[in-house]
Amino acid sequence: MKNVASPIDKHIQHAIKKTLPLLNDDPTSVPFLCRYRSDVIDPLTTKQVHQLSEYIQKYASSSSLRNKVLDQLKENGCDDPSTLSRAETTISKTELEDMYIRPPSKGSLEDRIGKEHPELADVVDELWNLRLSENGEDRDLIRHAKPMDKAAILLANRIASDVGVVDALMDYCARRCGVSIKQANGENKKSVGKNMPSSSSFETYHDYNNKLANLRDHQVLAIRRGVDKKVLKLKFEIDDGPVDRIIQQAVFTRKHNHQLYKDAQKDAWTRLLRRRCTSRLWKEASKKAESRSIEVFCDNLKKALLAPPADLNGRDALLALDPGFQAGIKCAILTSGGEVVTFDTVKFLGNAKDDGKSKLVSLLEQVREKCRNECKDVLVVLGNGHGTREARELVEEAASNAGIEIAVQLVTEAGASVWSVTESAQQEFPDEAPSAIACASIGRRYLNPLNELVKIPPKSLGLGMYQHDLTESILDEKLNLTSVDAVAEVGVDVNTCSAAILTKVPSLTSKLCDKIIKARPITTRHDLLKVSGLGDKTFVNCAGFVRVAGGTEPLDNTMVHPESYELARWLLKKLRWQLTDAASNVQPQQEDWKVIAEKATEKFNIPTERAMAVIDHLYTSITSPDPRLRDNQSADSTRSTFGCTSGCSSLPPNASTIESLRETTLPLRNIIATIRNVVDFGAFVDIGLENDGLLHRSKIGDVSLDSLLVGQVIGVDILGVSGAGKISVGLAGLNLAADSGNPKRSSESNAKKPPAKRQRKAKI
Repeated sequence: MKNVASPIDKHIQHAIKKTLPLLNDDPTSVPFLCRYRSDVIDPLTTKQVHQLSEYIQKYASSSSLRNKVLDQLKENGCDDPSTLSRAETTISKTELEDMYIRPPSKGSLEDRIGKEHPELADVVDELWNLRLSENGEDRDLIRHAKPMDKAAILLANRIASDVGVVDALMDYCARRCGVSIKQANGENKKSVGKNMPSSSSFETYHDYNNKLANLRDHQVLAIRRGVDKKVLKLKFEIDDGPVDRIIQQAVFTRKHNHQLYKDAQKDAWTRLLRRRCTSRLWKEASKKAESRSIEVFCDNLKKALLAPPADLNGRDALLALDPGFQAGIKCAILTSGGEVVTFDTVKFLGNAKDDGKSKLVSLLEQVREKCRNECKDVLVVLGNGHGTREARELVEEAASNAGIEIAVQLVTEAGASVWSVTESAQQEFPDEAPSAIACASIGRRYLNPLNELVKIPPKSLGLGMYQHDLTESILDEKLNLTSVDAVAEVGVDVNTCSAAILTKVPSLTSKLCDKIIKARPITTRHDLLKVSGLGDKTFVNCAGFVRVAGGTEPLDNTMVHPESYELARWLLKKLRWQLTDAASNVQPQQEDWKVIAEKATEKFNIPTERAMAVIDHLYTSITSPDPRLRDNQSADSTRSTFGCTSGCSSLPPNASTIESLRETTLPLRNIIATIRNVVDFGAFVDIGLENDGLLHRSKIGDVSLDSLLVGQVIGVDILGVSGAGKISVGLAGLNLAADSGNPKRSSESNAKKPPAKRQRKAKI
């Protein structure tokens, strides 16, 4: 780490030194380290530990090239400590490649010059070795550098391979390089695929200029997509004036005025370094943007997976609806445990509307009968896909005519159809069509998002930003790690969980999961060691994240790891706690916790911090075993409307399509919307139209972007719609007078307005 000065940095460095050996032993054990070795990794976060694990893998993958660079540096007599240290510690293959001087390839310009003028290479080598001379010893030698144009080429190659030159020019380009983006003359029709929008989607960049360093991550990804699609042309603009001076300062001790050096410096820049620097900067910007996009995707995925389970308020059943037009509305009655009672289909097009209403009334009455407790209303879970508004109107009208009160909850249906055609779905519902299975999935993801969403490939959940442009292998790996972290945070009941969620337990493979399921019922955590292929190391990594409810060992249903059972029993006695105690009978952390932990340190020869962690695991297991509910949250609270007033409603009939919305006087206030995706520049919300609306971060007032959750229902004001159908919305209740008036004018001004420049932050 560079520039380590503050005490916090020293603590982090110390934690890294202690954590690295544990990660080298088993890189899949990050959740175990973060929960059960918190005394070692503190103050590192889970994200930072994953980052360390990634660095270890990158370092190992570049070991072959690193050894070549180190051997070459030693052969060339390099004794610069900083250069050697850099080669030994960097995880960047690009940086190592810059340091490695490769022999000229056969047929290259350098190879041809070497054959035509074999003595010239030695002369250039001597000139290069004398570049740090302050006495002008190279003057006589220059006379032998003939032909001079060939010598300049060889010297340019040496300049371009110098690490100091590359670093200096990269630093200059990073600060001064600009980008000029124009619309391409024609659109490559072959490149327009399913996930590649048309040229109009890149209208913002048809005539765009900015500094490369000022581009935001989502802009880099958008420009890269447009360039790849051949609808945009990207040109890098750099002032060449200071380049000679930069090379002089990086390579030479004194100013060399001979034309040979001037020609070599110019050739090194124009032929070799200019393109290399700009390409590397663009590659690094793209990598950074990809990393941020993946990070946003993972954050959204984790929020979706860790959404609280539903609080049904005494209801024992619900009605799930998957909206559709030609195929009708697929319906499923589900119990509170997620079991399907019945499937049905409601047609409502044309003359079938009345029949559809009567069938919906029948289904609502069945749900009401299933609820043993007299519930005030019937819960309807509605997928927020195409036809949602019409389906909602139909069920509300049917319920009103029958005098049945209903509560409607919108749930994202992204990925439901993907899971419905999988082998596991067909095994669970062998006699049902995929559309009916998707309806069951919609209802279940409301009841318990983690159990249902973990079955679906994350890329099908629509939570990412430019996900189709990202490196697939890296994205899949990061999303899988996020799923594993989420499952580890909640834990699973080993005897009742599905195979899909069991495979996300740390260190468990699909083969081991199949064997565990066949070995059910598991009576204790230690029974896992009887499963063929599950060894001691795997047991250590997974045991703390599986629960055994109602087994012979009460601690098996807690967060406490089996390695600490003896300590946990001793602590329970000292604290006078029972695992069956009510949460109100167990007091939160007090001074006696630390006193007891210090006594445990003496008795069990463990760090005090680890004893404190076990006490905390016991306390949490008794008071709030489900982390999704530890902030007194429930599905109703996180999915409740934010920014809505009592007057919030769905879109009116005169604005039910984008075309009709263009003819409506805007802004349109207090519209119910469901958050589909949260990205760096705002959130995409479903307002019941064919396109989602963009809630830009500048339109949410004092609300933190991080506080917005996928699936959350909010109130918005529709501000404008562009010619390309892009809808701009703001959080309801804000002073948006500036955006009122002509809808076309406001939408066009938003579309044409260039991105605001970042303000420089004051250095601390």
